[in-house]
Amino acid sequence: MTVYLNPQQVADRLGINRRKAMELMMEMHPVPISGTVRKRYRVSEVNLERWMEQRTIGKPVTSSISKGSSNKLARR
Repeated sequence: MTVYLNPQQVADRLGINRRKAMELMMEMHPVPISGTVRKRYRVSEVNLERWMEQRTIGKPVTSSISKGSSNKLARR
């Protein structure tokens, strides 16, 4: 049985926000589900796993979370 994930579930698994998950889902061959004005997309668990493997083969796993700017703000 194929399990389909919504954008929030993809975001939770990847540790990112929902908007970024939607952008990445477009690379994972999403399945559009109903909606004429605003389409809802789902990604199968198999496609998510395959996409993750393609992105990490031969690359060390690093965090993509930025720590912010290293520049200090001038005090008033």
